[in-house]
Amino acid sequence: MSPNPLHAIMNPSSIAVVGASNTITKMGAIQCLNLIKSGFTGEVMPVNPDEETVLGKKAYPSVLDLPHAPDIAVLVIPSRLVPEILEKFGKIGTRFAVVVTAGFKETGDAGRAREKEIVSIARRFGMRFIGPNCLGILNTHLPFNITVMPTRMSKGSLGLVSQSGTYVAQTLPYLSGRGVRLSKAISVGNEADIDIVDCLEYLGEDDDTRAIGLYIEGIRRAGRFLEVAREITKTKPVVAQYVGGTEAGARSGSSHTGAMAGPDYVYDGLFEQAGVIRVDTIEEVYTIGWALAAQPALKGPRIAVLTNSGGPGTAIANTLNRGGLDVPVFSEDVQKEVSRYLPGSHASAKNPVDLTFHVGMDAISEKIPQILFNSHDVDGIVLHGIMDTGLFTEVSPLVKDLFTFDEEEFIDMSKVNLDNLVNMPRRHGKPLLISSFFGNDDHATRTFRENGIPTFDSPEKAARAMNALYRHLLIRNRANGTPDGECPVPAEARNIIQNAKRGVLDEYRCKRVLDAYGISTTREVLVETADEAVEQARSIGFPVVLKACSTDIPHKTERGLVHLNLKSDEAVRRAYNAVKGAVPHSPILISEMVRGDREFMAGVSYHPGFPPCIMFGLGGVLTEALHDNTIRIAPLGTEDTRSMMESLAAKALLGAYRGMKPVDRESLSSLLIALGRLAIHFPEIGEIDLNPIIIADGKPKVVDALFILE
Repeated sequence: MSPNPLHAIMNPSSIAVVGASNTITKMGAIQCLNLIKSGFTGEVMPVNPDEETVLGKKAYPSVLDLPHAPDIAVLVIPSRLVPEILEKFGKIGTRFAVVVTAGFKETGDAGRAREKEIVSIARRFGMRFIGPNCLGILNTHLPFNITVMPTRMSKGSLGLVSQSGTYVAQTLPYLSGRGVRLSKAISVGNEADIDIVDCLEYLGEDDDTRAIGLYIEGIRRAGRFLEVAREITKTKPVVAQYVGGTEAGARSGSSHTGAMAGPDYVYDGLFEQAGVIRVDTIEEVYTIGWALAAQPALKGPRIAVLTNSGGPGTAIANTLNRGGLDVPVFSEDVQKEVSRYLPGSHASAKNPVDLTFHVGMDAISEKIPQILFNSHDVDGIVLHGIMDTGLFTEVSPLVKDLFTFDEEEFIDMSKVNLDNLVNMPRRHGKPLLISSFFGNDDHATRTFRENGIPTFDSPEKAARAMNALYRHLLIRNRANGTPDGECPVPAEARNIIQNAKRGVLDEYRCKRVLDAYGISTTREVLVETADEAVEQARSIGFPVVLKACSTDIPHKTERGLVHLNLKSDEAVRRAYNAVKGAVPHSPILISEMVRGDREFMAGVSYHPGFPPCIMFGLGGVLTEALHDNTIRIAPLGTEDTRSMMESLAAKALLGAYRGMKPVDRESLSSLLIALGRLAIHFPEIGEIDLNPIIIADGKPKVVDALFILE
């Protein structure tokens, strides 16, 4: 495998900016100025045919006039000029570029053709590039910044990849104000060459990045995304927002960056399989991502809640519990230690520790946190209520007429010494998250953020971030999710599929293919006469099922072409004659009558950019009524199938339920794995529907099957 080009792109020693000027209202000037002022110590070479100097740097009239080939070419010029300029860089030996310019495939056919042209040029010269239609890249560790927004951000540990340029560029002041510090940030734009998967792979390898945040409108290489993310998330957390799951979101993403979206449930399955933590908002990408990047990894589920108010403490505890975390009652020894610092008999030492409203900050900022960090029964802490100058700033106007004092000194004396608390997470290897209703005007909030302690503006947000740390603990500890080994294509299955016509494959042949993959199906025989139907029914054993078996009739039950529970020769004859009378040319299928106690379904569907998607859920008449199903990407491993079963809302039906035997999960897992192999072996099968899969004596058996060949 060739080295990831982003290792070179994110660490250049020389950069040429085409479109840089002295007109500071233009994007080229802004991005060049940000580069110059970012602390970049390498060579900056503006290219401008009309200026001798640009922003204090010597300018060059043409790419061909540059003294040497720069490591990176940054293009901020009209889209019609991009092919010509990119080719000139190729000729002088530049191998990497960032094409900021918009006006490509997101604009329609003409833009799409122009984008193909620049891809062709890049391929010809062995160039790799980010964009077009992006807002640049950022590396706080080199440092350098070629986005459209200045940043005063110091070195960070959260890597960010976004299919929206705004979320990499315009948000930089917002992030700095909330203490979120990025390691690297990449706006990928249209992903004509380097895509979000390349970026994810790079950040997974980057030593400066401890957690990764993704903003996604669509993934074109979902199979590779799964491979890369599954390896990364074993050690490094990945948080993602996906916005293409609705009609409006997909349409907007397509016009924005030409993104190729898919349904929400498909991405839910992909993220679950890959170990990616899905969040709802871009704020959570930043703040939860930062909590995962800045704090020690959670080692267990026991969380201490420390607060000076019952409401926030209860909200935190409730949110933690909903996320699967424990808020255990402390041992008597810990309660006894904590009680020494509580203000009175009304305060609780159990967990949450509730000091009620207590202005003195010593207990909540040092004494009690030290007890909790020292406890072997605590894996992490969520703390609400530390405040100092923010509170006194509000109080000051009320008391200045009553007392003679210097207002600035009055506010300043309220500052709490937090030096010990901000170092506790690192010393003890346990995460600390803060909730405060005060912003950076409060010294305590500002101190936490400056020292890498994630600080949230609501109790629930802090608790949800701790839930994400727990989610990553579960991801780290889960069994190997890689697919089982390769399986040869069964000869019988190959012969059936190769000789089949396009369209619906009849049920009998569908089941023969399934049999070839070891998937249990009903015993059944095709018959041509009523006498043969009776003979085969006797051979199979009453009761039996008789049904039409025609590719032209996919939904037979609604037309009265399926007869169940036939218990005699005469019943079989009547059913045979009835079906033949309705559809004279249809073959007739005699099948065993399977009696079971639960019905499930499985299937295969396809979505742009994705390998085959395997679905599993409730079957029979409940399939469309309840929509209780889940999806994973083929090929599947046993961990994938286990996760599919656990994802069902009605997963209790898989166990011993109301006197029924538990489902043989190993057999069900084998069925799903085999279905994934079948889908990969025969991509010409555009859809597979196995419904119902009846559980008989604990074992799954496919009763009906539909394949559609494209």
